[in-house]
Amino acid sequence: PDPAVGNTPTFETYLWSFISIFVLFAGTMLVLYVYGEMKTLPGEPFNGRDWSLTTVDLENKGDAYVRPTQRATYKFFAFAVILFLVQVLAGILGAEDFVGGGPGETILGAFGLVIPFSVVRSYHAIVQIYWFFMAWVGYTLFFLPRISKVPNGQRFLINLLFALCVLVGAGALFGIYAGHTGMLTDEMAYWFGSQGWEFLELGRFWHILMLASFCLWVYIIFRAVK
Repeated sequence: PDPAVGNTPTFETYLWSFISIFVLFAGTMLVLYVYGEMKTLPGEPFNGRDWSLTTVDLENKGDAYVRPTQRATYKFFAFAVILFLVQVLAGILGAEDFVGGGPGETILGAFGLVIPFSVVRSYHAIVQIYWFFMAWVGYTLFFLPRISKVPNGQRFLINLLFALCVLVGAGALFGIYAGHTGMLTDEMAYWFGSQGWEFLELGRFWHILMLASFCLWVYIIFRAVK
């Protein structure tokens, strides 16, 4: 908020901030409660078995090979590494902006590139969430064959999910830059550039596509364990 320019918190700001924090804590408590109750039941998957859900166990015990659906998840982890490096680079450029120049800005200047601070700040926040999500998705899909039979068409859906994730990531990075630098009109910037939301500044189109990716991820897991 900046009262000097009339930017003051609205009722909706307080309301949705409270609701989001409340739901976060309530959801966390519910998960911990259910997990605690289920640990007392027989057949807990992490205890009392001669196998675990580690990658070594998944690849070398029982069926001593990596299934195609598991191999299809490797690119999620590779993508997560790339995104992590992008986040680190964005953090370096953001820090250099504060101190007034550095090797990162010098290299960009040699290529004739200028990335505003608002852009690298957005990259640093969004990519942090995104690479963590990629690693999480990759792991959940990797160990699915260990606990259930692989449904038909599962590898295609996993590859489709990865394609959507790459599209959202690339679209958000290029869109935010284009929106912040005035390459897009206001309406186009809202849909394909930046909505200006905290942590989720990507355009509304990429936002919707990301939600579709979440739903596809849940569907892939559901059809494997249902």
